[in-house]
Amino acid sequence: MVVADVVVFDFDGTLVSRDSFLDFAFGYCARRPARFLFVIALLPLALPLALHSRKRAASLLLWALTLGTSTRNFAAALSRYARDTLPSYANDAIFVELAEQIRAGNRVVIATGTMPLLVRSLLNARKLAAIPIVGSRLRRSFGGLVAETHCIGSTKVRELQRRLGIRHWSTVYTDSFADRALLSRASSITLVSPSKRTLLRTQRLIDGATALRVLRRG
Repeated sequence: MVVADVVVFDFDGTLVSRDSFLDFAFGYCARRPARFLFVIALLPLALPLALHSRKRAASLLLWALTLGTSTRNFAAALSRYARDTLPSYANDAIFVELAEQIRAGNRVVIATGTMPLLVRSLLNARKLAAIPIVGSRLRRSFGGLVAETHCIGSTKVRELQRRLGIRHWSTVYTDSFADRALLSRASSITLVSPSKRTLLRTQRLIDGATALRVLRRG
């Protein structure tokens, strides 16, 4: 049975216009040339690894990015980015939708491949109330940070159930067909500035009973 009041929002490409962690990482490396060269040196290892496991490839590059950096200092850098830079990439039209869903009394959650710290910091910067979030989680390994959970695809479904006890939802907002595990269970879908391929694949995925609309970023 579908619980009609659960609404799931994606974050990157939906509530913000870009991959938030990737954008942060570029800026972080740009201010640390030696760190940038170290990350670049590991790309020949990471790229073929990504063909078998995106999580392992991401962990390798994240480890290179954070080697020798304390968790506290890295978290502080993430918070500064979310406070000072990320608000300029916020999709105001989608935040309006989010606020309307909350006012309607629906249970709004965010399921994202980025780290919850970035999402919470942006919500705080916009002076919004706390919203339940499932996202990628990190752990320390050999002097750096690696991904414990890479919250993409079907992992979002598992994390919603494991961390929030959510097994059913009525509505999904996303820009990507990578969220097909969420889309396939929704009765209402809003695609945010989707590519033609994403729109076509979503149309093929759903049945006639599923409401589908396209909302452009604004």
